[in-house]
Amino acid sequence: MRTHWTVLLAACVICGAPRAAEIYPARPVRMVLSNGPGSAGDILGRVAFMRASEILGQQIVVDNRPGAGGTIAVEIVARAAPDGYTLLGTSFATHSVAPHTYKSVPYHPINDFAPISLFAVTQAGLCVTAGLPAKTTREFIDLARARQGQLLMSSSGVGSTSHLVGVMFLRAAGVDSTHVPYKGAGPSMTALGAGEAHWTLAPIAAVVPNMKAGRARCIAVSGEKRSAIFPDLPTIAESGVPGFRFLGWNGVMAPKGTPRAIVDRVNAALVQALNSGDTRQRYAALGEEPVWSTPADYAKIIREDYERFGKVVKQIGIKTE
Repeated sequence: MRTHWTVLLAACVICGAPRAAEIYPARPVRMVLSNGPGSAGDILGRVAFMRASEILGQQIVVDNRPGAGGTIAVEIVARAAPDGYTLLGTSFATHSVAPHTYKSVPYHPINDFAPISLFAVTQAGLCVTAGLPAKTTREFIDLARARQGQLLMSSSGVGSTSHLVGVMFLRAAGVDSTHVPYKGAGPSMTALGAGEAHWTLAPIAAVVPNMKAGRARCIAVSGEKRSAIFPDLPTIAESGVPGFRFLGWNGVMAPKGTPRAIVDRVNAALVQALNSGDTRQRYAALGEEPVWSTPADYAKIIREDYERFGKVVKQIGIKTE
């Protein structure tokens, strides 16, 4: 009789294992964001995660952990249990830039994570505070040249995306400016809107609130082609700096070792969320288009950008302690 019950119990455990996997997520999922409140990654991520929460049937709780170029958030997830309940919402800066600009980071950008999907690929906007007279890229370059080093460039911090792309632009345009790093995208955008900073090169979604309020305006975009949302804005390349191009991405990752079934489940929810009409409308209002990927395609992008921007950072010489 004891043997009978032992065998029956074992059978129940075995039968229950797939069922346990099928009910993921059984409780709220923590999404640790490397971006601060008000940043493009935060704004776009919350739109996608809210819809994905409905699809998964569990709340996705956003936990903003900006600082140290986003590496604080990345370390939290790298050390988390690979059970699908702690995920990372991050940008190319933490995986393509920070490993090259910091003396060391407490994670390996490729080996410590299981990529899930992109949720945005963003162009940066060359944006100026409302009081600056420049209306075009050429006018901005001429103004910067006339006031060599006097114009203040805001960024989300030393080594951040906005810092990196801003320096890339200055070098390509052959002008100088004074860099003013802030503690995150929110403070940087506030400074731009208040006129404390004169310009920035930041994801358009982060600048939209200031644009709508008339506190700032964007005069060009950084991609190789015009934005479908802002077709009247020329690219920087076509309006004064030939060959200039910059694209950033935001995506979701899990700790290394997370079961493939969970990775695929979250991927499917994000793809469905990003394909929804409501998400498309809300992204469009923010100046962006939803983008998604397979885990394999996302992993390829991470590897390629890690190598490509490593070379860019070395050429520019940005170093952060």
